[in-house]
Amino acid sequence: MLVACYARCIAWLNPSRSYIIQDLIVYGYSIVCQRIMLAIDIQNVSKSFDQFAVLTDFNLSVTTGQVYGLLGPNAAGKSTLMHMMLGFLSPNKGTIRLLGSNDLEQVRSRIGYLPERLQYHLRYTGREYLRYLGQFNDMRGSRLVARIEDELRAVDLLSAADRLLSTYSKGMLQRLGIAQSLLTDPEMLLIDEPTSGLDPAGQRELLELLGHLRSRGHTIFLATHYLDEIEYLCDHVGILFDGKLATEVDVAALRVPGGSVTLTVGSMTPEIILRLQRLSPAIRCNGYDIVIQPNTTILQEQVLRTLLDEHIPIIALEPQNRPLEELYMRVVRRETLHADKLLSEPKTRSLPDSAAEPVYTTEVAKETKVTREFDTTQIATTTLLPGRPKRGETLLHDLLRKEERNNDSRQDQEQP
Repeated sequence: MLVACYARCIAWLNPSRSYIIQDLIVYGYSIVCQRIMLAIDIQNVSKSFDQFAVLTDFNLSVTTGQVYGLLGPNAAGKSTLMHMMLGFLSPNKGTIRLLGSNDLEQVRSRIGYLPERLQYHLRYTGREYLRYLGQFNDMRGSRLVARIEDELRAVDLLSAADRLLSTYSKGMLQRLGIAQSLLTDPEMLLIDEPTSGLDPAGQRELLELLGHLRSRGHTIFLATHYLDEIEYLCDHVGILFDGKLATEVDVAALRVPGGSVTLTVGSMTPEIILRLQRLSPAIRCNGYDIVIQPNTTILQEQVLRTLLDEHIPIIALEPQNRPLEELYMRVVRRETLHADKLLSEPKTRSLPDSAAEPVYTTEVAKETKVTREFDTTQIATTTLLPGRPKRGETLLHDLLRKEERNNDSRQDQEQP
């Protein structure tokens, strides 16, 4: 409202240039609003340990309320990025703004964090542990008690709240970690490899729990190397490779019928097999499996309708190729990517020129191209290289170096 009034005043004072002035004001206002709406705004961030570059000119923007997944191989730099976002590490260059502020220590109280390997004092009960952490965050009295009860109930640990943590399973400890990250009702959650080390049942339980968090309105930033977590939880996914953001994809655009699917069914008579194969040359029947390749929604519907009409039980329907898996594997194999090679055409978001090389080329529904193409000759392999800190040692390494510098500085000051 104030911007519009100001624009009208300028137009009244200088009618001949009113349209230019109004456009400039509206454009500037839109830029300011866009920056305010960004929960995560990372620009040209680089981080090295000794001479080994972990991140190089990394750029990332995540809007408020979005569930964003960062996908990358082990040791790609995902945990290092989170440690910098929390202010535990300092970038060698670049800027990080979270929730509209570049004062990461000040904004840290508004962020919940679930590390990959959360260390617990096992002599506490679950309730005592959360009370201890809440008091560290200046929570007291009935407010703290209520928050502990709410989060224990949310992660289904209320019945085990008074058991020692030494009796908890790994899945229970991970759920307790989610409770502690939500204890202060933060605006943003940073979650690092949430299902790492869990058995399949534990992974399923945790994913369902994280899925419920979407309805609470938090901005969620998830780092993982599991495709299922991205597809189940996230709105957008970025692929981190060789220290840069190689590409970003709208996850909804990947939820399309696969180029090839297999239906596993009960027993079929020769007559039914013949009916199915007459629908299209793309249908092949092999025992209890029906393969549709190439697959279309119309053809898939016809096959399903035929099976249902004949009361044949459908045991499973599985895509043989997943668009996100196809995209991810092409990135880590350092291949040049084109949309016509993918089984679907995912809608990708154009990255700034400074964002990432290697880059990605795709075509969105035969409209415009996002000009990003991988230069495979310049991409390093993802294996641990000489000089690379071992996994999990990067934060400790940087903290020790900082302490050494502080000690050297104190010794210099003490010398006459």
